[in-house]
Amino acid sequence: MCTKARLFVIATIFLLVLLFPRSLIYGQEPIASPTSAATAATTDELKSDAEAAAAKPTTTPEANFWTQEEMTGDWGGIRSRWKEKGVGLEFKLTQFFQGVASGGIRQDSEYNGKFQTAFKFDLGKLAGWQFWYVDFRTETRFGGPVLGGTGTISIVNTAAIIPGADGTVFSITALNFTKLFPIDLKNGDFLAVSAGRFNLVDLSDERFFGGGGTERFFNIAQIGPLTVLRQVPLITNVASFAYIRGGEPFITFAVMDPNDHSTTPGISDLFADGVTFAPGINFSTTYFGKTAKHSIGGAITTKKYTPFDAIRQVNSPGPPVNPIEPKSRSWSVNYIFRQYLVERAKKDGWGFFAQVAFADKSTSPITKFFNVGLGGNGLFESRRRDEFGLAYAYTDFSSDLAHNVDRLSIGRLRPEHQVEMFYNFHITPWLRLTGDLQIIRPTRRAADTAIIPGGRLQVIF
Repeated sequence: MCTKARLFVIATIFLLVLLFPRSLIYGQEPIASPTSAATAATTDELKSDAEAAAAKPTTTPEANFWTQEEMTGDWGGIRSRWKEKGVGLEFKLTQFFQGVASGGIRQDSEYNGKFQTAFKFDLGKLAGWQFWYVDFRTETRFGGPVLGGTGTISIVNTAAIIPGADGTVFSITALNFTKLFPIDLKNGDFLAVSAGRFNLVDLSDERFFGGGGTERFFNIAQIGPLTVLRQVPLITNVASFAYIRGGEPFITFAVMDPNDHSTTPGISDLFADGVTFAPGINFSTTYFGKTAKHSIGGAITTKKYTPFDAIRQVNSPGPPVNPIEPKSRSWSVNYIFRQYLVERAKKDGWGFFAQVAFADKSTSPITKFFNVGLGGNGLFESRRRDEFGLAYAYTDFSSDLAHNVDRLSIGRLRPEHQVEMFYNFHITPWLRLTGDLQIIRPTRRAADTAIIPGGRLQVIF
């Protein structure tokens, strides 16, 4: 897309926002984000079904074009009937425009986007297989490459590298089965076993950050701990086990292929290069009368690596000056904390989050990571659905990598400091416009502090 066309698209979007009738730009009660951990979402639905069966019927106002959840509506009742029979459908088109306004290595801009589909099947309703579920998702990425010229190690647009990093790329990003074993259905206590193909970014069931780049923050640094990128690929084949307590995962354990299979099935060479184990534990508690959550996780892989081996989620600083022998048993550990500051109801409000993570310096390019910020929905009482975020991230390199790069061409590497802020404006339930700003002190000393504004327009069909 030429520069004039890009400017025209952006100007048109903002003009529409300014001229949109105020009666249509509303502030209704929020709904949950469509991106969530599969098992947690499923148990929430089961709890809701159980509660609905015991509750008295209620009437809801009929939605019109501007207040319905999807742009195409209920298809004359077909969508609702299919959901009642166990088939859930979701279609999203998300477009991005970003540029380096100043600093970095060069001033550049890129337009790209993706079209996502999700099909969720409740086999209990469809075929009588109680507590069996299937999740099938596709993604079509299009447009230019992820924005370059930043001089940073962190990818500034996570969504632009899934399932590919440039051009038009289609992939089945998820096809998995989940079986729930109820312990206490009323309280949402289950054992869950899942297996199949997963987009692991989608499994981040977070309210204040995460989102895969299409919901909340753009930058990969705000999605999850960067230290885990060596052991955990974007899309791969996984078997996972979870004890779900109160509708949320309590103890989890995953076994996965360490190779990225974003555009390949990965069945014929399953575990050909090793295996990754990822345990985790989550504690929910209450501080100051509001919900808080602690998570401790880690990953270890038997696949052999060096710190210079490519990772699609980060910008590699280049090949080593001296040869390095690959090593196995790459590991990482992380701790994540969330605390609601404003909590109106379950998954409704905003709060504070922090992440601390460490990784093996002999195999991972990133060995220390720290992240802190605010995020959630409903910063303004009249704009309950709108989401926002403000975060700072610190990323430091492996000493094995930093001391073995070509300093004549790259220079001495330094830790990266990154600040990102966004506001996701829900014009209607199905039309969302996000403004994003990133300020990054790059890893390369020759690069000045990069100022990176961006916009995101999402339509839910």
